[in-house]
Amino acid sequence: MDKRTKQIMGERIESTRRSLHLHKVELCLSAGISRTFLDQIVAGKANPSLEVLCNLAAALGMTVSDLVEGVE
Repeated sequence: MDKRTKQIMGERIESTRRSLHLHKVELCLSAGISRTFLDQIVAGKANPSLEVLCNLAAALGMTVSDLVEGVE
């Protein structure tokens, strides 16, 4: 996954989490990941697996397609 895709995905995860008024810890528990890993994903520095993306998307009420929509 290229850097720009990771940045866009991280921004979408963070903005959706905030709009849902969901604390980071709650999202991490729902997605089964650590807070450190979530912070790396949101910053666009991590390369999450498809499983992690599916878990995050589900926890946010989204699909993985929603996370990468419009990214070329």
